[in-house]
Amino acid sequence: MDEEIRRLFEQTGRTRYQFLTVELQTCFTAIDLANFELSLRNRAVAEREVLAVEEGIRVIQRFLPEVSGEPRTEVEAGLAKLQSQLASLKAELSTT
Repeated sequence: MDEEIRRLFEQTGRTRYQFLTVELQTCFTAIDLANFELSLRNRAVAEREVLAVEEGIRVIQRFLPEVSGEPRTEVEAGLAKLQSQLASLKAELSTT
């Protein structure tokens, strides 16, 4: 029984890490789309993508405390990069 519980905890941890990395990838795609739409002067779509990224960041922050070790470090690094790109995008939106 203890072995089964340990295995399930490990599986849950791997699944959570996979979820967070996919969420990061989705947010980076949304940033790319927002930048592209902004280059076409389609501000409304860019602003919607910003909102989607902000929601993605909240989701990542919600589940990140449940991840530990190297996977957590990796997700934290991706999150920092994402937040930096989002700040740059928002700064660009505020000047257009």
